[in-house]
Amino acid sequence: MADYSIRVLEFARAPASPACLLVHGEQGTRVLPYSLTVLQSDSHTVLVDTGFVNQGYSRTLGELDGITAWTHPAQVLARIGVTPADVDTILLTHAHYDHLGTLADYPNAVAYLQERELSEWIRAMSLPPRMQWLKDGVNVDDLTAAVDLTKQGRLRLVQGAAPEVLPGLSLEPDFDTHTYGHQHVVVDNDHDGRWILPGDAVYTYTNIEGADGSGRYIPIGYATGSQQNCIFAMDRMLRAVDGRSHRIVPGHEVLLWQRHHAQAFEDDLHVAEVSLRPGDTSRLDGTGSDERPAAR
Repeated sequence: MADYSIRVLEFARAPASPACLLVHGEQGTRVLPYSLTVLQSDSHTVLVDTGFVNQGYSRTLGELDGITAWTHPAQVLARIGVTPADVDTILLTHAHYDHLGTLADYPNAVAYLQERELSEWIRAMSLPPRMQWLKDGVNVDDLTAAVDLTKQGRLRLVQGAAPEVLPGLSLEPDFDTHTYGHQHVVVDNDHDGRWILPGDAVYTYTNIEGADGSGRYIPIGYATGSQQNCIFAMDRMLRAVDGRSHRIVPGHEVLLWQRHHAQAFEDDLHVAEVSLRPGDTSRLDGTGSDERPAAR
């Protein structure tokens, strides 16, 4: 095993996203942050998903999603003292535009993506226009960049579970949930145990904690797979952390800024420090909140 600091970096925000996309059947709107997660050990800097550049078709998709605030991911990384060249590993949960953009910006990184995710999105792109819903959310240029990385030997296509891609880091598949070949990241720290980075298989704590904390799962609203698969994926994650929902860290969850030590920057986008490995120190100036939930 190993020890990683875990930091979640907000790089964009939609202030009024339809709540039904995040929580199946919910009415109204929710604030939707868009985030990167950085894992740092003594020897590795790992990026979970890469965000997007606010131009071209990705900008069109961001406007459709209602994004009104955006800062370049490289500028957001600088807030914790990381440059794109520092990143040696990228773990990609899925291929939506807000998770797979900017791959070319990390010259020293090897990326990991489920083979099914890449192949099924390429298949979906070949479908006729009447099936557009099955290919929404993806920028073909991002898929092309991923294929280009395979030519360079810097994209590893995973088939199913991938234990120990690095010490203390594993990948677990969530096939046919949010996307065709979605996966989540498991972090096993020596100093504070297991954390799960669920990608978009969990959008918000409501999905896994239930409405008003009832504990009844509510699946995400936006899924190319089945709601049954979403429910079972959430259950596997929650059981993997012994039912402690705060050990699951959804990158689209606005409550992260209240549940962990966090700071808002001049663009009103946040950084949350979820876990600090021994010997690491806070990269925040202390102006954020430090309100943490009780274990469930």
